[in-house]
Amino acid sequence: MFDLSNFATPDALGSPETLILYCVAFAVLLLLFGVIGLWTMRDRTADRVRALAASMREATHEKAVPLTKGDEVAPSGWKKALIPEDPSERMQIRFQLGKLGFERPDIVEIFFLIRLFLALVTPVAVFGTVALARAGVLPESIVESLNATPPLRLLQIAAVGTAVGFYGPGYWLKSRIKARQAKIREAFPNALDLVQISVEAGLGFDAAINRVGHELTRVAPEVAYEFLLLQIEVQAGRDRETALFDMADRMGIDEAKSFALVIVQSLQFGTSLTSALKTYAAEMREMRELAAQEKANRLPVQMSGVMSMLMLPALFLITLTPIIIRYNAIY
Repeated sequence: MFDLSNFATPDALGSPETLILYCVAFAVLLLLFGVIGLWTMRDRTADRVRALAASMREATHEKAVPLTKGDEVAPSGWKKALIPEDPSERMQIRFQLGKLGFERPDIVEIFFLIRLFLALVTPVAVFGTVALARAGVLPESIVESLNATPPLRLLQIAAVGTAVGFYGPGYWLKSRIKARQAKIREAFPNALDLVQISVEAGLGFDAAINRVGHELTRVAPEVAYEFLLLQIEVQAGRDRETALFDMADRMGIDEAKSFALVIVQSLQFGTSLTSALKTYAAEMREMRELAAQEKANRLPVQMSGVMSMLMLPALFLITLTPIIIRYNAIY
């Protein structure tokens, strides 16, 4: 059906119109990659921490960070075909996005709109290019390239682009959440030690959380953001127990949940907060040491497979080479 002999002839590639079109397409591609790089490399956690710290210093209510969230609104109209109607599923997606600091009321709709847009970009581009080529708008070299491409290959490109655009945001969301949890898990023991030292120095729990949150702004912005948000919620009149467990859920690590449980139990039963933090800090140090030992004990097992793959061929060569030499010498 399609002639492969006419694919991108030298005369067509050397025409000024085609070269200008290729240069423009390459420039647009570089600009797109640059915008994506700036968006992904931007440290939004530090921006949120600075906004929270500034809001705590402001006395006016207009510049305060909103703590209340609007009621969950069910999708209506054409949005029903795009957004899940199950409230639990929408809340789960909102919760996952909230772990990254996206707290807008319409963040779920924006997330699914982005997924729809990315899923439609590739097929629209492919079929739009085919339609423009049939209309005679594109240069002759591109038309010949499209004619040389089988229709099945175009459908495959459109299908792969749709799958990547639809499932890509979900994969990106999970990878960002795992990266954020890893940073929090790494910095949380040191933050707990600072809270313990601040409490032992005479500060109250709220003042210690506030001080540690400001001190960790540059070193661990994720933990600082959660501590400052916890302090703002408590100052706004929210129950401390609920705020602590919400902070632990946002962090998504077991250490934060245990920390919240220790603080709540200490406040409920009237025990010494200093001794509770000291005991839990000692337990966290032991847990970190045990985790390091477990990781070190797994190394021999992990290295055995690599060593066997690298050593067995050499052992076979050393063992079988004399036998092969003798066999060739005899026969």
